[in-house]
Amino acid sequence: MASGAETATATAPLPATAPDAGQSLLLNVVVNGRNHDNIQEIAGRQGALLLTREQITASGLILNGPYTDTGGGLIALSSIKGWTWRLDENTQTLFIQVPSGDQIAQQFSSDVMSAGDVAPHSDRGAVLNYDAQVTDYNGQDSSSLLGDLRLFGDSGVLTNSAIQTHNPYLDRTVRLESTYSRSDISTLRTWNTGDYISGGLDWTRPVRMGGVQMTTNFGLRPDLVTFPRPGISGEVAVPSSVDIYVNGLHQMTRQVDAGPFDITSLPVTTGGGDVSMVVKDANGRQTTQTLPFYASSSMLRQGLESLSVEAGSVRRGYASRSADYTGGAASASYRRGVWPAVTLETHLEATQKLVMGGIGADLLVRDLGVLSGSLAASRYGEKQGQQYGLGFSHTVHTFSYGFSALRADADFYDIAAAYGDSTAGTTLRASLGFPVFPGNGSFGLVYARKLVNYYNSYNYESERIATSSLSGTYSAPLPALAAFGYLTLLHDFDYDKGNSLYVGISIPFGKRSTISTSASVSHGDSYQTVQAQQSAVQHGDIGWSLATQNGAVSRQNAGLEYKADWGLIGTEVEQGSSGHAVRASARGSLAAIGGHVFAANTIENSFALVDTDGLPGITVLQENRPVGKTDRNGLMFIEDMRAYESNRLSVDPNDVPMDVALTNEAMTVRPRDQSGVIARFPIRRSRGATLLLVDAQHKPLPLGSVAILVGSGAQAMVGYDGQTFFEDLAEHNQLKVETTGRPDCTLSFDYHPQANVLPQIGPLTCNTGA
Repeated sequence: MASGAETATATAPLPATAPDAGQSLLLNVVVNGRNHDNIQEIAGRQGALLLTREQITASGLILNGPYTDTGGGLIALSSIKGWTWRLDENTQTLFIQVPSGDQIAQQFSSDVMSAGDVAPHSDRGAVLNYDAQVTDYNGQDSSSLLGDLRLFGDSGVLTNSAIQTHNPYLDRTVRLESTYSRSDISTLRTWNTGDYISGGLDWTRPVRMGGVQMTTNFGLRPDLVTFPRPGISGEVAVPSSVDIYVNGLHQMTRQVDAGPFDITSLPVTTGGGDVSMVVKDANGRQTTQTLPFYASSSMLRQGLESLSVEAGSVRRGYASRSADYTGGAASASYRRGVWPAVTLETHLEATQKLVMGGIGADLLVRDLGVLSGSLAASRYGEKQGQQYGLGFSHTVHTFSYGFSALRADADFYDIAAAYGDSTAGTTLRASLGFPVFPGNGSFGLVYARKLVNYYNSYNYESERIATSSLSGTYSAPLPALAAFGYLTLLHDFDYDKGNSLYVGISIPFGKRSTISTSASVSHGDSYQTVQAQQSAVQHGDIGWSLATQNGAVSRQNAGLEYKADWGLIGTEVEQGSSGHAVRASARGSLAAIGGHVFAANTIENSFALVDTDGLPGITVLQENRPVGKTDRNGLMFIEDMRAYESNRLSVDPNDVPMDVALTNEAMTVRPRDQSGVIARFPIRRSRGATLLLVDAQHKPLPLGSVAILVGSGAQAMVGYDGQTFFEDLAEHNQLKVETTGRPDCTLSFDYHPQANVLPQIGPLTCNTGA
């Protein structure tokens, strides 16, 4: 056995079996008692062990102290200050003892991020969403119809939407949006061609445009955690168990070896709180470490970035004009998490005579909150302006406070202002929220002020319009009534009668029903309202509402709606001081996929068509929850799939006929957004039967005999009473039976399939001889 001394210059001879110069040993490396389970080919020269930097790193070690490089990238193990080693000849194991600071910390993370085992997919198809309403108001008819058509497939989604309006004063159809979108999950990028809303930051103003856009889309990876989450470190002398608690709730357990360790990206929610780490060794000794944390979704975790770039023409008159595009424009927004506590951002936009750009940052201030700041400047013709922004936010459980201020001078312009909107002006908001008493509700206070730079087209001068308000809200459960109540006071600083009061109580009854009453005084007018309603949530539900309002404006209305699997229909009657109205509405969709057309409720995102290969009446489960049965064609439509997430669909095998075998009973699908997928559950007709086998004396063949299907070679044991079972039978079949101690016998029989049952055939006489 050989060992190395704990000095930089000491050497230790290798055992007699050690290699000569130029030879090497295959050794298992153990560091501070931790077996890395990796075999290293370690060189030996003049009685010393030599390792490369790569071998040292692979063994979980860091070179901190002085050492001797013997040339060729080889480092003498005995020359490294602070390290000792021992070589066990019998097990060919190299034991190295180092200070804890020279060990690479064991890395653990709570992230379970994965792009998914199933690739995102979309079958080809189409969806038409519609929302129709017809109204009779004091004898005058009006109607509206909103349509949203989209064609989809793996190559992308093409959408087109429009609204048709008819009333005594207006009869027109307006195109809303036409866009082709394609997403790439590997780069988290979405490309839009056509109509879109430009990207932006908290201190910029997006606009509607027509052109081309490329934007980062984190929604393509719902499992991706985009904001920085805290970590915790420690060191143990012996293998131990580590438990992590967040705000007192157990989140995870990890087993760690002796040495330092890091647990990164702890499973915390946004806001502030405490993380506790409980370390327990094999002897039951326990230590606890608690640290405060703060996490915010406004931050990007280190190394993560988002980008939006667009170019095209600015669109005006959305929802009133179909194609009012004017002026070329371009903009770009970029954010990056440069450190765990720092996210930087920048924005640039330009159009005719205008260039505007700025920078901003979000800073995580220890466990206190997030400090945000921005600075922007613009040049519009001869006008030059600046905009400044500052904000801070803090949220811990039910307590929160924060403020945000954005100030732009009168000569600061962006694309929105260059094409007719008011300039940015000044916006100020401050808020405070806290629990009044534990379990007795919460109180919120908000102050808001907005100063808008407005261009007066009558006198061709710029004017400023200011609005400001202060509101306070108290909300609390009312256990005695099993209800919830609220009280809001609002003061508007810009009106003579600027005080408002709102008070209300809501009482739930049943699973879908509530009754509520409220009263308000606003700008000198008072209102009292009582309302009862029941929501239509699932297919087959009936919803209704009754309401009456008294005060400055009086009205009474009643409504009824029905939610079917093909859509939502409703009607409403209203009587008020200004007259009466009757409304009828219908909302839903038509979807085409796989050669089939379905009527369904509004499809907001993705859907699936379950196909059981023609089998009707099969129960379909979504995430192990029954959602319906297949129709007479073996199909079922599911309208609420989660895009880019793993959705588990399955069928109940107990509903499958006996003569049918399912290829699979469950599958996972990941539909693309705004698309549909077909979940196919292929079946195989078993063509099976139970055979009753007897000998020439009509006695059951002995138990344990082996029956062989001639042609396919399939074999089956003969059971009690001469019974055996075969699948995949042909129209005419021959069987050979082998029995220990008896001559082989043969028989033949015909198979006639029977729907939904496994027939029993026999008795069949098995004859011996040729």
